[in-house]
Amino acid sequence: MKIALVLAPNLFKRGPLIGLAYLDAYLKAHDFEVEIFDLNTEIQVPHEGDETLWGQKEFVDDLMSANQGAWDLLARKVLRSGAEVIGFSAWASTSFASLGLARIMKREDPKRLVVFGGPQCSFFPDELLSDGSVDALVFGEGEATLLELARQYRAQGRVESCPGAATRHDGAATPATFRPEIPDLDALPFPDFSGFPLKKYYFPNHLPITFYRGCARRCVFCNSASIWKKFRSRSARNIFREMLHQKSLYPNLEKFEVDDTALNLDLNVISELCDLMSAHDFKIRWGGAAIIHPDLGPELLRKMGRAGCNSLAYGLESGSQVVIDGMRKGFRIDAAERNVRDTHDAGIGVDLNIVIGFPGETEREFQETCAFIQRNREFISFVSFPSECWVGNDTYLHTHPEDFGIVLGESGHMWRSQDGTNTHEVRQDRIRRFNGMVSSLGLSQHNYATEAAKRQGAARL
Repeated sequence: MKIALVLAPNLFKRGPLIGLAYLDAYLKAHDFEVEIFDLNTEIQVPHEGDETLWGQKEFVDDLMSANQGAWDLLARKVLRSGAEVIGFSAWASTSFASLGLARIMKREDPKRLVVFGGPQCSFFPDELLSDGSVDALVFGEGEATLLELARQYRAQGRVESCPGAATRHDGAATPATFRPEIPDLDALPFPDFSGFPLKKYYFPNHLPITFYRGCARRCVFCNSASIWKKFRSRSARNIFREMLHQKSLYPNLEKFEVDDTALNLDLNVISELCDLMSAHDFKIRWGGAAIIHPDLGPELLRKMGRAGCNSLAYGLESGSQVVIDGMRKGFRIDAAERNVRDTHDAGIGVDLNIVIGFPGETEREFQETCAFIQRNREFISFVSFPSECWVGNDTYLHTHPEDFGIVLGESGHMWRSQDGTNTHEVRQDRIRRFNGMVSSLGLSQHNYATEAAKRQGAARL
């Protein structure tokens, strides 16, 4: 039996989605045929990289209505593959487009089993499963759950209860039951990128790689714990074997982009990986997001630089200790300053991620963030376009707003402080001033929306 794995517009097409590559490899290892459809590479869409806009139902519905023929063609291309199970990866910026495509597919052939997985299934399960086009939702880790759903459908032409999934059959919904996460990540087959049109991505000679699943920290504004319940690490030897494997398949490969919440969550794994790469004289660049870590010293950073690490994007978020403590980030500002300077001195590019307007941030704390950038400007390669503090679904900030003195709004960015001093308008003003300060220092900034605009111009569907 064949399974189609679909990524609907709009997800910034920097490179292939590693979650689908893992599912592809896992299902093939259990004797299913798989075909990947990254529809982001099939069409050019307006406002690529604008996750806020594509996360609005009205915008997506209007776009699909105005271009119905193009969306019909996309849906029919998937149907022509002959896949009996069609799995969508649902993100904030793809879920409404995924639902629209699923409705077309169900209209054309209601016998196809439509399964949704991805982050949105954990955050908005009722909204997705109530749509008549969706037969099952996969929560959290998808490999074992999707495999069981496919086996059920192959055996009996329908799905009923399945650990790790919520299902709908004959109009009735079956709630999800818990499925334990895979304890040994080394047992998973390496992700399979053969089904992706690699030359169509903006970075065709880069591949994603993961070192871990989950996060060892629990920042109050992050909802990764809703998807990954436990922190698990691959072994350094398994990671290195995958690097060798992918390089043998793709000789022009230039860089591994570590697609984790942070690549330096386990410093022992990083140190051993660097030793393996150096011992085998394996030359390739790698980098990704990183946490501020008090034990990440200059010696390890120099080792990482020698082993090919060329970029670390630190989740600094704020230069104020008051704000960092409120976020429960678990580090001191002086440690952040050491990490930034030691990373630069090791020849590794430093990218800083900033969040503006966290509850408790006053003008004083905002200025402390600006001062951090100013006094460390010579050690910083990029400052990402700052994020307005967003109250995401299932975050501690969302479930305990009273602890932070805030009143929730209609959307994640429309919250306000109870005393009225921290509002969406205040945060937007600080973002404008922050960007002006960064520009005056001559520092580079980037985000996905501006990268997309530069790369494709005024795209049209």
